[in-house]
Amino acid sequence: MKSMLRAALLGSVIGLGACGNTDPMSDESIHFERNSTFEQGVLTVFLDLQDGRNVSVNTVEDAIATGPFETPLPGQAGRAWTFLKETADGTSIAYSVVTWDDNDPLDYLMAGWWAEFPDQHLPELSFARSERYAIVDGPELDPAFPPDLPLQGQATYVGPAGGLYSYGTEEAGYVIDEYEGIATLTAYFGARTIGGCIGCVGDLITRRAHFSVFLGEKVVDLEATATDYELHLGEVRFDTVDGTFDGGAITVTHPNRTVVASDGSWGGSLSNKPDQAGNPRLVAGFTGVDFEEDNGGEGAFAGTFVAPSTTLTASQQ
Repeated sequence: MKSMLRAALLGSVIGLGACGNTDPMSDESIHFERNSTFEQGVLTVFLDLQDGRNVSVNTVEDAIATGPFETPLPGQAGRAWTFLKETADGTSIAYSVVTWDDNDPLDYLMAGWWAEFPDQHLPELSFARSERYAIVDGPELDPAFPPDLPLQGQATYVGPAGGLYSYGTEEAGYVIDEYEGIATLTAYFGARTIGGCIGCVGDLITRRAHFSVFLGEKVVDLEATATDYELHLGEVRFDTVDGTFDGGAITVTHPNRTVVASDGSWGGSLSNKPDQAGNPRLVAGFTGVDFEEDNGGEGAFAGTFVAPSTTLTASQQ
């Protein structure tokens, strides 16, 4: 199967390979580490690039747009920022949302996207020659402070998922866009497993939301929308020490199309903050999968999810 948005998972970051990339990045495991700080209302996001450079953006110097964000965590505040930073080495474009507790600003969670264009500058940015990453980060996902996991029982998690989506054929070319949907997950603490689905509740939608600056204007193509696809996240064991998990299988299905092959994985982390039932209050992570259909169509989904426990959200209703 040809890779289009091949996932290589780096740090708390998922790197997205170039469309049509036949030499996907070799590192496909998650190395959990911190990628942000949020102090006195200032967000800084940083990551290590494939060429060894460390890059960063912050809301004081590099934000070009901001707006409210409807947080999935009840009772918290939210904000979204778009970043643009040009240096002699290239251009960084990033988008980030942050949710935080007004009574404890250090209790925050951020999720975002980063596109790095080495040796490129506006307006000449090539998507094919870029490095693209998705990030989920915050103190409650810090592997240095692991969760106190229950020994039995289960918990259900529901929350937003999204990322980049590609579909097309080698002959006709590929459409690349953004997708959004709902992730539903269940953790079984006795068995130490977690699994679920993206798109089984509600529907995946295709929406150009954050990256028009380098994806260009949206191309309407009904055959290339993400509608009705489901990403089934196979059960995977989580680490009993730090609550992280990696290497779960993903199966892509569609009610009106025949998917003949799926190749991808998912992983993430359970929060070190408990909900009212004593279970981790959320689970967050990454997905990356290529798929192929019997009509010759090829597609890919690569992105993130942040899902609070239903116990947490019910307590605020």
